[in-house]
Amino acid sequence: MTPSESSVLDRAGQALPVAELEGLWPLGGWHSVSPLPGGKNEHLRVAAADGVHYLRRSYRAKTRDELTGQLRLMRLLRDRGFPAPEVVPARTGADYIELFGRWWIATRGVEGTPFDDGSPEHVRALGRTLARYHAVVADLPAVAAEPAVLSELRSRAGEQDVEPALRARTVHVLNQLTGLLPDLPRVVVHGGARRGSLVFAGDEVVGVLDFDSAHPDVRVLDLAVAVHDVGKVYTRLGEDDHKVALDLGRVTELLEAYGREARPTAAEVEALPLLLEAKRLKRGLGRRSRVLGGETLSENDHAKIRLEDHRLAWLDEHQDALAAACRAVLA
Repeated sequence: MTPSESSVLDRAGQALPVAELEGLWPLGGWHSVSPLPGGKNEHLRVAAADGVHYLRRSYRAKTRDELTGQLRLMRLLRDRGFPAPEVVPARTGADYIELFGRWWIATRGVEGTPFDDGSPEHVRALGRTLARYHAVVADLPAVAAEPAVLSELRSRAGEQDVEPALRARTVHVLNQLTGLLPDLPRVVVHGGARRGSLVFAGDEVVGVLDFDSAHPDVRVLDLAVAVHDVGKVYTRLGEDDHKVALDLGRVTELLEAYGREARPTAAEVEALPLLLEAKRLKRGLGRRSRVLGGETLSENDHAKIRLEDHRLAWLDEHQDALAAACRAVLA
């Protein structure tokens, strides 16, 4: 059976238009196609005569302008020697295709291995690579009034029936971050600087993926995403402490590596733990808002609320140690 004759389903169980895609991106002839799990987009891995490629269907809310901006960024990064994915034009020569009301792009696969969670060198590589990315995009226009996380928190804090203590905490974080905003440099952030975004050859980063969330914002937002991801401690699924704590040793390794390549401002160092707190508040308040709106949440939703509450409690307990780890970026 050829790829175009087989049935490949998306996460909702609907058939993906494999035959049409094969006609749009022949790639010398498809040998096999398989869906990849995770993320808000749909991804297909295609083994073809021209090598391994990845086709991505953007989520429904993705606009044409957002997509074209992302593709321009990826091409610019490659032109400047940064290992972003290579966009493969369709048969028509276009960088993207609209098919059945959804946007599709194709990129050439990057050969290598994933992030090794047990490797301190890979932790440091994430810090160095993020600093290099910020240097490469430093000259791009990046007008951003305030981080989207603050806009959402402001909206959530203004909703009726929010617990008074939670509202007060949210307002306090908002006031602190708002006061720092004038001194926070803006760039086109990567937006998803996580372990899974890197491809390695040994300890060398040979590919940086996941530019779908790139947008103008405060530069320190990328550090907050990276710190939370690389520092997150996994215990056992179902345990109260699973994915709650941050390994401050790993956080320090990451930030010191970043700091050796780029020099954050004092305001960024102060804002980093506040952004970590803001993201936890945003997640928890978002689900609580659905309850206040009359929606019945699943047990998984309630578990997510408890997780964010536990993370906030951990941040409270380790406030001084986390601030000291953040200051490592200035060492």
